[in-house]
Amino acid sequence: MKHVSLSTCGGLAISVLTTAVVVLVASPLLSNILSVAPTGVLATAIKDHREILSIWPWMAAAAVLVQGGSLWLLTRSPAVGKCLSLLTTFVLFPFGLYFHICYLADCKRWELRMLQEVKPELKPEYPQFGFCDEDPLAFGLCGVGILTMIVGIPFGALAVVAGVVIFIRNLAGKKKTALMVTPQALFITPNPWLGCYRVPYTQVSAVAVVKNQLRIQIETEAGKTITVPVNINVLDRDLRRQARGILLEKLAHAGLLHEPVAV
Repeated sequence: MKHVSLSTCGGLAISVLTTAVVVLVASPLLSNILSVAPTGVLATAIKDHREILSIWPWMAAAAVLVQGGSLWLLTRSPAVGKCLSLLTTFVLFPFGLYFHICYLADCKRWELRMLQEVKPELKPEYPQFGFCDEDPLAFGLCGVGILTMIVGIPFGALAVVAGVVIFIRNLAGKKKTALMVTPQALFITPNPWLGCYRVPYTQVSAVAVVKNQLRIQIETEAGKTITVPVNINVLDRDLRRQARGILLEKLAHAGLLHEPVAV
């Protein structure tokens, strides 16, 4: 469990608290409403969804147990753990979303565990590239979500939550460098919620621009090959190609130039 961050543990605690409220407060309260005012508007709505509401507390409790199980799977089968975490997010939405985001970050840290993590407070003197500004996307999603809720479409709340998550992620990205090129090594922050990793050029085997990502293929000291995607300035194609050009130039100078992989 040492690979589980405090943030993920906090997300699990939020889920436990949410489940406790559902089981101990919400469920008895709904039953009380049915008995006190059986003909009221709220009681009618409860009756229309009685089957779902009756199993909701059990689903919430099961979701918390599954989240606990996904922590055990983090270092054993991360893909299965991610799927289970996503399922619990739907049951505990929106409170389970925090756990899922933190869990994904922990899975990525486990994947990159063989790379050297360094302090993110870097003062670059060489070409650097930051994360793209996604504030317009965040505000757009929130606006669309609010408008759809006003016209009576409840799924607009999903767009609002997505916009808030993107905005928070963007705030974190503004404080970090996505990619920094130095004469000896690359400094990579794969996404705003992760730390910074130092990758010597001797470990870089290929560089490619694929769709909206710069992908760097790395040979670890343990002999394993991993591909690290870096979302640098997703909306700026020229800057992505500029970053690729700088990397290839450095690799060529070090005698390590390889043909970019086609992914």
